[in-house]
Amino acid sequence: MLPGSRAVLARPFAVVLVTLGLLVIAGIPASNVTAASPPTLSIVSPLEGAVIGNGSPVVIVFAVTNFTLADPGSGPSSPNGGHVDVFVDGIPFATASVNTVVLALPSGAHAIRLRLVMDNGSALNPDVTSSVSVLVTRGPAAGTPSLSLVSPREGALVGTDLTISFRVTNFALVAPGGPAGVPNEGHVHVRLDGIFYAEQTDDAPLHLSLKDGPHSVMFQLVDNDHDPLIPRVEATVHFTVLALVGRIIPFDATPWFAVANLFLGLAILAAIYRRLEVH
Repeated sequence: MLPGSRAVLARPFAVVLVTLGLLVIAGIPASNVTAASPPTLSIVSPLEGAVIGNGSPVVIVFAVTNFTLADPGSGPSSPNGGHVDVFVDGIPFATASVNTVVLALPSGAHAIRLRLVMDNGSALNPDVTSSVSVLVTRGPAAGTPSLSLVSPREGALVGTDLTISFRVTNFALVAPGGPAGVPNEGHVHVRLDGIFYAEQTDDAPLHLSLKDGPHSVMFQLVDNDHDPLIPRVEATVHFTVLALVGRIIPFDATPWFAVANLFLGLAILAAIYRRLEVH
């Protein structure tokens, strides 16, 4: 075969190779474009471990991609659209077809999980979920609790009928028995002369009726488990009770009436004696 004929035969073969290579290269991005990306679900807020204060509702804001949110029962079931099932502490709690859901939750720690589902409620395959844990308290979300005694003043001389006023800040007073580990909520333990006396679940003044003598009263903030806060938050006042202090003593006229009756009796006897002398 002549050298020139070999070159002629090689050209069509090279053209075929180049054409096949271009088709392969062009086919790779084409397959990526046509393949649909799977749906995604992410919780935007609150952040993991967030403290929700003042008993406020928990507002969950989430984002979805490659998935159309719609009210349940509004269209055919498809893995490309549907709604969100909301679970709180593993229990179905609500559904959402918009990107915000508001949850009214009691005090305590809560695990919240969102799941994308089709219109008929079926989960996607694979399952698409997102979770967050929060802590709800009836107290403020931040701030250091404090307690102060307003009256009586330290070392005061008071009567037996006594009222002790106190003030609490950055702390919610609630009835005992709530969940443990909740920050900035609980109640007050009152100790009278070193001995437990009462629990205060509101800021109403404490009324006492005490015997004469020196006394001390301590107020202490405790959590729902009756444990003192760490660091301890407490206040103590010392005072002396004297029965006559602050008391209006009523005027007793009985002795004066007795004296008046005595003089009246003597006057009557004297009058009788004079009449006897005249006769």
